[in-house]
Formats: sequence, structure tokens, C-alpha cells
Amino acid sequence: MEKIIIALLVMLSSCFFGSVMDFSEKDIKDKENEVYNTSFENGEYKPQGLPDGWFLLEDTSDYIIWDNENPHTGSKSLKIQNPKDNINIISDAFPIDADHVYYSRLFIKTNYNSNQSITIRFLAFDSKGKRVSKFSKKGLPKQDWTQIDITSGFLKSTARFGRIIISIPKKSDKIYWLDDIESYAVYKIQK
Repeated sequence: MEKIIIALLVMLSSCFFGSVMDFSEKDIKDKENEVYNTSFENGEYKPQGLPDGWFLLEDTSDYIIWDNENPHTGSKSLKIQNPKDNINIISDAFPIDADHVYYSRLFIKTNYNSNQSITIRFLAFDSKGKRVSKFSKKGLPKQDWTQIDITSGFLKSTARFGRIIISIPKKSDKIYWLDDIESYAVYKIQK
């Protein structure tokens, strides 16, 4: 009997999670983007530096250029050129509400198509900075601007702020461009 109840709960929760977690571009209309400097336009422009609101987990700045030649929108993007190490580009923290579902996205392109995927992560932290929830999704960039998105919900109740992390694999013969990294609160979970 206990196995039947557990199976029923799993089926019901998968129906609920599936419908709540199915968000897309249309759901961000009239919503506010939570990520600061999403399009890399803010900051004193120095090609060898990073725009305001973004930092690197490791010292891999030799491979990153703040580019003004190939934007998706605006006038700038980040160019990751021939990375010989894994790259993790991290947004400034932004406030989140644990009762909301977040839809996050980025746009990326490469100098040639390949099977090297990049990862977008949505991390949620409590008020003391401890990570309490983590979501990730891989996507394959192409030679044209490609959108990769992720939906994150059912956060731990202690979640207070989030960060977006973009992970680029080491690939010494590849060039990537990133732009428009965004996150939106798209749905409030009713309790």
C-alpha cells in the first residue's frame, strides 16, 4: 500500500511540476529583468576588463574580451577567445523570492558549430550566502545567436538572492560571444 501511495504522489507531483515549470519567452512580457547589466553596456569600457556586475570564478581573464564588434543587442558583448581553461562567468547577486518561479536565458554564438555544450546555472542563496538551490541546463551554441534558457522553481524557503553562472568549456580553437543574460520572476507559487 505504501508503494502505491508513493507512486501516486510522484505521478501527481510530476504533473504539477511539468505544468508549472513550462515557461517560455511569452511569459516574460512586461516582467522586470533581475540581472544587472544584462547586456554588458555598463561600466568604463576596457576591452581587457569585465563590465560592471560580472566577475570570474577563476583568473581566466586572458581569454575574455569586452567586445564592441559583435553584440546581440546594444553595442557590446563578451567574447571568450580560445579558452584553454574552463570559464565561469558570474552575475552580481540579485534579490529573489522563494515563492516564485524564475525563467532565465542567455544568447550565445560561436565561430563554428560543434558538440561542445555550455551550461547556464541558476543558483539560490540564503541570507548568509549559503547555496540552498541549484538548477542547470546545457545547450549547444551555433554560429548564429542562439538562445539557451532554464526555468527554476520550488526554491528552498530560505532563498533570498540568486546568481546566474555561465560555464564555458575549455576549447583552444573556439570563440564564443555572450550577450543578454537575463532572469525573470514569471510565476508565484500558491501555497
